[in-house]
Amino acid sequence: MRTPGRLALLLGICLALSCGQTSERKLNLMIIAIDTLRPDHLGCYGYERNTSPNIDGLAAEGVLFEDAVSQSPWTLPSFATILTSLYPTQHGAGFLEPGAGAYGKRMRTVFPPLAMLLLKQGYTTGAIINAPALAAEFGVDRGFEFYDTTPRWDRRIADGTTADALKWIDLNKDVPFFAFVHYFDPHLDYTPPAPYDTLFDPGYEGRLGKGFERETYIRLERELAREDDPAAAADWNHIRALYDGEIAFTDAAVGDLLKGLDERGLRDNTLIVFLSDHGEEFFEHKGFEHGHTLFDELIKVPLILSLPGRLPENVTVGEQVRLLDVMPTILDIMGISAATHLEGVSLEPFITGQGDVEASKVSLLPAKFAFSESMLYGTEKKSLTAHPWKLVYDIVTEEEMLLNLAVDPGEHHNVLAEETDTRGLMENILFGTLYTISESWFVEISGGGESHTFDLTVTAQQKPFAGNIKLAKILDADGYIVESDRVKFTEISSELLRIEGLELKGTLRLAFKANPKRAGLTFDLRIDGEPAAGKTFIGPTLLPASKMPFTEKSTRKALSRGIPESRPQTPYFLIWHSGNELQPDTPVKLSEDTKQRLRALGYIQ
Repeated sequence: MRTPGRLALLLGICLALSCGQTSERKLNLMIIAIDTLRPDHLGCYGYERNTSPNIDGLAAEGVLFEDAVSQSPWTLPSFATILTSLYPTQHGAGFLEPGAGAYGKRMRTVFPPLAMLLLKQGYTTGAIINAPALAAEFGVDRGFEFYDTTPRWDRRIADGTTADALKWIDLNKDVPFFAFVHYFDPHLDYTPPAPYDTLFDPGYEGRLGKGFERETYIRLERELAREDDPAAAADWNHIRALYDGEIAFTDAAVGDLLKGLDERGLRDNTLIVFLSDHGEEFFEHKGFEHGHTLFDELIKVPLILSLPGRLPENVTVGEQVRLLDVMPTILDIMGISAATHLEGVSLEPFITGQGDVEASKVSLLPAKFAFSESMLYGTEKKSLTAHPWKLVYDIVTEEEMLLNLAVDPGEHHNVLAEETDTRGLMENILFGTLYTISESWFVEISGGGESHTFDLTVTAQQKPFAGNIKLAKILDADGYIVESDRVKFTEISSELLRIEGLELKGTLRLAFKANPKRAGLTFDLRIDGEPAAGKTFIGPTLLPASKMPFTEKSTRKALSRGIPESRPQTPYFLIWHSGNELQPDTPVKLSEDTKQRLRALGYIQ
């Protein structure tokens, strides 16, 4: 869906986007990011409360995307995706699980983020940051000449953020600039200043007071969970009202920022990208805050682009897009080519109404699929959304949910059993993505048209941090998942995979992921009851196994690395590992100051 604009204006936009910038002065870029902002709490997205008159005005002057999906439900991996156009697994930033004194992982350094690309194009780059999850220690500051986190994680509220952003702009307004302005106010704690603290629930006289802090939620969690309690319902309404008060206060600061650009004569030459990193849950699925699920209240985000005279005004794009697509779109509008791999696509065809968008041949997924991952709390989950369908998979419990967002926008009804065809399609695409996005192991088993009996055992060697076999599936010769009623594992755990007495004429393939760089995988394979050393082959060179059982490791120089293009004489086992080879993770050792603030937010213990 797209709201029509004037033909002449669209023609001008198409020319500008296809030919690069037509003015002598390069475009400025400003990303305005409001942390933890749900789109359904903004007037321009249909909210009934008047929370966002200035943001609504920005949408009226530009292009609003109705269905934008974040690639993660919390701050660090989501913003790293915005700044790299890579999935969290690829860019590496996130996962705040302490180990050996480290708290999470830095953004990988093998690719240039947006700020670095623009810096090389002659831009000055600056960021005003208010979230400790975006501390420079996590690597998201790469390419920024100015990265302001001062006062050091004190609660700089929205008006102060605007003032500091305009100070930086005043120092750099005579050269092309990229400003990343990050507001944190809608993030818990919800303590908007007066009069915003009573703006939307002035008559409340309950137990919460005028603000709502993490400590209050912990203290009253059981009471707030009572769904049939009128007092709890009044409390949740007040909590949402305080959240909305934070949005309204931040909206006023955004209005002052836009006014400041106008007063400095910069608005017409500055591409504004307005977005959020993730949303917030208010007990829709019996939870609170963010980072713990992949439901839409956490991964649906606002996205608005505005550039007066060059992008159309009052345009609404209804197609599903992704935060992954922000960076390619920015570069396209600014006429800059990125000499690096981007997973996202430019949304220019949607903006101009000139057609559909297409991912490159080396992208993991077609543009119509939104893949999300990287949890902050609880078990790791992955989701795949292709409107109206959404599949959510828990890596640890192996539980799946298939949701039809068109008839169940609240995401309460799992239709996995009823929609078997859709389930099969979404499962194959999701697992195909998981097997490709990072290294995976494959064991191909073939009888060559004659019936043979195959036995297979794969064991992860038990060393520290090893024993992590996961995502094991049996695939057919074309790579599609085989239903469990046809072929089953005899035994499956995080330490072992076993298939016994498999009678097979054709070809099947076992696929799984493991953590064998710290400890290898031991393979014990038999054909027709005999050890299969002479009929087991390894890697693209079809190296024969010298003994049985044997151990392989997923190292860079391992002979098992790479997809075999030929096949040995049947019957056989053929083993290899492939997928994107990622730069090793870099653990983050945080300053005491950053750790203290992250603890206050509940991100670390």
